[in-house]
Amino acid sequence: MLEVNNISFSYTEEKIIKSLSFQLKQGEMLTLIGESGSGKSTILKLLYGILEPQVGEIWFDGRKLGGNFGHLVPGEPEFKYLAQDFELTLYATVAENVGNFLSNIRLEEKQNKVRVLLDLVDMADFADVRAHDLSGGQKQRVALAKALAQMPKLLLLDEPFSQIDTFKKNMLKRAVFEFAGENHISIILATHEVSDALAFADRMIVLKNGKVIQENTPEQIYKNPENEYVARLFGEVNLLGQNFVEEFIPENAERKILAYPHQLKFSTDKGLRVKVIKSYFMGSHYLVEGIYQLHQIWFNSSEFLPKGNEYYIKISDYQVCNE
Repeated sequence: MLEVNNISFSYTEEKIIKSLSFQLKQGEMLTLIGESGSGKSTILKLLYGILEPQVGEIWFDGRKLGGNFGHLVPGEPEFKYLAQDFELTLYATVAENVGNFLSNIRLEEKQNKVRVLLDLVDMADFADVRAHDLSGGQKQRVALAKALAQMPKLLLLDEPFSQIDTFKKNMLKRAVFEFAGENHISIILATHEVSDALAFADRMIVLKNGKVIQENTPEQIYKNPENEYVARLFGEVNLLGQNFVEEFIPENAERKILAYPHQLKFSTDKGLRVKVIKSYFMGSHYLVEGIYQLHQIWFNSSEFLPKGNEYYIKISDYQVCNE
């Protein structure tokens, strides 16, 4: 088990990470989300040992990382850190990169393992190609296979799918996360793609300015965001003030509420009379930008709604805002 106890870190006088604490069981997947500069990548570097916390402790399987002097050794042997620069040996082949740290004592076993991992990331056809000659997305896939090859207890991933083509990305995510789960590899994923957290993570930590804003399962955070900042990480959201709440949700007349676009429904004659500004095609539906009493409103529609048309919208569900 990983235990992070009250760690803080700063590059300058201003703290980047502030009194961070959390635990991670073996085989669990934790996702770190938050706006750029919230501290996601810094946390991964602190865990791996590239940086050292100025306050607090990090423990793994009952062992305090960093020894008696509190200094983390860069590259904890039981961890694997996949940075955004991939760290491949550019003039070695794809197969050599993946098998670089595997034992040569059982050569056939090693070759089979490399082949399985390259199949996993859909790079088997490039086994004999030098890493230097690959695209950015291909390098990223090889780096994932290389990270998994050593079967780490903890895999630290920093935007691991950022350069991979969309049509391969979802397949690759499922394959990598299923492989990790089957082999009891813990994962901490730092990402801007909140859909990854919703689909795959056991738990999620929302960060802002180096502090934990909310921690829970992805479902609980999505359904009960702590505030507007958390809700907006999942996409457009409506923050409705007291003038809305008094008329339509009297039991919460003194509170602001948050409502996602799918929580606003059409009504025949009662609700918010919203004027359409623009309809955005999202594939399965349209995301509609509207205006009500000079207030921007977002809602979903199964059909294109022309600009200027007006519709009654009612609130079918909502979350009370804690701000």
